[in-house]
Amino acid sequence: MVAGPDVHLWWADLTAADAALEATLPPSERARLEGLDGAARARRMVGAALLRQAVRAHRGEEAEVAVDRTCEECGAQHGRPVVAGGPHVSVAHAGVLVVVATCGTAPVGVDVERVSRFSGEQEPAAAAAAWVAHEARLKAGEGDGVASGSDAPEPPVLSLEPPLPGYAAALRVAAAGPSGVRLVVHR
Repeated sequence: MVAGPDVHLWWADLTAADAALEATLPPSERARLEGLDGAARARRMVGAALLRQAVRAHRGEEAEVAVDRTCEECGAQHGRPVVAGGPHVSVAHAGVLVVVATCGTAPVGVDVERVSRFSGEQEPAAAAAAWVAHEARLKAGEGDGVASGSDAPEPPVLSLEPPLPGYAAALRVAAAGPSGVRLVVHR
């Protein structure tokens, strides 16, 4: 049986956000922080720094990490992150949590949300789980999440256990092998 891809999952919280962390970011990332404040700024900052840390660890080198966020629709730098030379990456943040997924062999999508965001639903935890699964599918580059009509089995969406209660998270690897995905979690 062919082994599935390795996916590294990196979790952090907003306590990491400070001026020293911001100083480690390249000018392009610091520019993306302009106009943001509070938790939104902290999430963006921690996500950008954690993404670079995860890619450096994946590559086994300390070289600068070039991240392209060109939006496919408008060309601005707010789209899905793409790392020149790989690996495939995905970033998500909600509340005080940030998560980054890396995979060397296939596109990957990760999402996290606070369950309280779905408090108006009859089953908030189930609604949050469905939402993050859908978002993970989209982030893995799988169109609009609607079935393709193909007879090929779809790779599964994996439910993740976030490091804090009150959150739902999911992961999708676009080309998971028949034996699934091997997760390596970093906290």
